[in-house]
Amino acid sequence: MKVPASKGHAFFAVLMLVAALAYLVPFVPRGWIPHDEGMLGQSAERVLQGGVPHVDYEESYTGGLTYFYAAVFKISGVDLLHLRWTLFAGAAVAVWLTYLILRRYLQPVGAALGTWVALAWSFPNYFAPIPSWWLLVCALGCLWAFLRYLETEQWHYVALAGLLAGLAVAVKQTGLYLLVALVMSVLYEGGRSGRNSSAVLTGVERGLRWGAAAVPLAAATVILAPRIFNAEGLYLFCPVAACAIMLLLPSQDRASAESQPQLAPALIVGASMALPLMVLLIPYLVEHRLWDLVYGAVILPRKRLDFAGTPMPSAAVMLTGLPMLALVLPVRRQFVLSSQYLFQFLLWAAAISLPILGLWYITPYQLIWQSTRALAALLPLAICYCLARRRIEDPTQRRFLFASASTLAWISLNQFPFAAPIYFCYVTPLALIAGVALCGTSSRLRSRTILPWTAMMLLFTMLSSHRAYIETLGVLHAPRRFDARLNLPRAHLKVSPDDVETYRRVVFSIARHGRGGQLLAGPDCPEVYFLSGMVNPSRALFDFFSLDTARPSEDALAAWSKGDVIVINLTPGFTPKPSGGLLEKLRLEFPNGEHIGKFEVRWR
Repeated sequence: MKVPASKGHAFFAVLMLVAALAYLVPFVPRGWIPHDEGMLGQSAERVLQGGVPHVDYEESYTGGLTYFYAAVFKISGVDLLHLRWTLFAGAAVAVWLTYLILRRYLQPVGAALGTWVALAWSFPNYFAPIPSWWLLVCALGCLWAFLRYLETEQWHYVALAGLLAGLAVAVKQTGLYLLVALVMSVLYEGGRSGRNSSAVLTGVERGLRWGAAAVPLAAATVILAPRIFNAEGLYLFCPVAACAIMLLLPSQDRASAESQPQLAPALIVGASMALPLMVLLIPYLVEHRLWDLVYGAVILPRKRLDFAGTPMPSAAVMLTGLPMLALVLPVRRQFVLSSQYLFQFLLWAAAISLPILGLWYITPYQLIWQSTRALAALLPLAICYCLARRRIEDPTQRRFLFASASTLAWISLNQFPFAAPIYFCYVTPLALIAGVALCGTSSRLRSRTILPWTAMMLLFTMLSSHRAYIETLGVLHAPRRFDARLNLPRAHLKVSPDDVETYRRVVFSIARHGRGGQLLAGPDCPEVYFLSGMVNPSRALFDFFSLDTARPSEDALAAWSKGDVIVINLTPGFTPKPSGGLLEKLRLEFPNGEHIGKFEVRWR
């Protein structure tokens, strides 16, 4: 299924991939969001010391990734930089998987260039070892394994896809979205008539398809209910609804008679998916604490909806994605020679000028960002439309095209309820694959129109987003410099000079005045415990998980008074800051103190 190419082209493409990974290396230690790093580091250290996620502390995610990071700490030492190099290995796998998939549609150099775009719009924008990046790696692995299954009909590939979906669930709760997409992809007929299957098998498969479409769609409706009639309905619900409807459409009569039933692959997916989850369940089953896992992984995270939420862009912004969608739709375009040259000139002029103008003006910056984000939402709809028209003859091509649309649509739900621009970066490689797959349904890819778009995507990231950081990403061009080395024993990262001064002084102050006693830090600053190497006496990594608004300030004062040294975060990210009355009482209880950046360190 690969596009034929010479060895010279393949070698040059490999060099381009090596260059892409070399480009990523400087981003490994660059920047940080302190509470994210502290959450990951503190969780892994607790497990390293024998703790069980959701039982001994309030784990933010499913818990599987924490066990993995604890193993990294045990092997290489407790340092946030070690987690980042682990993510670099995952990013290298993602780069290679993206290239392997794109090679089915493009020459080696074209596939490598597309992989550059996928990388540029993802990992460098926020290189932190958070679970969402690993979900992307698992999703790319699922797509590649499913593609290999379609090409070879060897069931160990579909077993690998199921295993990766199970790992995604073990990493983060929203890994269930990948599992849904995979099950839909396996059950989608892709043009199979099913005439050779028995009536019983056909009935069971039909029932499975209805269940795989209706149950997840109902769940998505419930999840998105608070905003389903806002922009989230267009950006997130419509794509998954289109995939569910596509799954239920009748098959084509002109399909191959040798097609295999879809029941067996679906069962293999279910069995292989269960393996990593059963391993994750072992400590909870042994200690009879299964409810703690259910409560911590399913019920408790709903509290985040009250403290962390960002809406999608307005529905009208989706219109900006239509011109880009027109470039990838498999339709014929007729140009007279003069019009063709004019069209090419305008495309290249826009591709070069818009990223440059975006360095000074918000409008061109927003035009590039929002049109790309809108395109990712429109692609599943366009793919389902093309599949419904039944003009794609090859069943294998149809099935992978549906898989790319379904995976993109369902993984995009990770953007709810917190649709900050960085959450779009977690799906951009999937959008690029879906776009190339859709464009590849025509007789030939239109390089004359795709190349300017590729140049614009690369220019935009290298000139703007890679020089900024997560706070202004997708909003405007605002360069950030991270040229100061934190160089704390547990964090050899490059951060801002202000953060270096703040956290070095905080760690030094804790060591000087705490004298090995109890540290209490909050709200929402798990990094203080981790960087200072002190034990967090609370089960909560973020205070809003255990926040009781009805609790009187006297109880809060009693809790704080148990510490020998306290660190008060005056600008917490999620939990409300301590009241003025509580702060006054704490200053009386702990008469000595100093202000260090956003923190107030106090001791008796």
